[in-house]
Amino acid sequence: MALALQCSEVKVAKTLADAIDELKRDPARPVRAHVQGLTVEVRVVPEAPAERSAAELFDRLGPWAGETTDEILAILADARRKSSQREVSKL
Repeated sequence: MALALQCSEVKVAKTLADAIDELKRDPARPVRAHVQGLTVEVRVVPEAPAERSAAELFDRLGPWAGETTDEILAILADARRKSSQREVSKL
């Protein structure tokens, strides 16, 4: 395994195989490699979660309490006001 250099927390490997080996040793840091004239960056990503159906997602949200459209819009507007970090421009 031959690492060419290290710059700003991203290691640069000479080959893609070397980059994969480096990721196995330290999966928290991305690694760059030169492949067929391109500089590519590879990183470890978490496993994709098992796909859930829409019914399962709505089940997790809980039952609908029967709010009207206007009530839902008011709830959303209130949540946006409470969590807003910046002023929203008026249209």
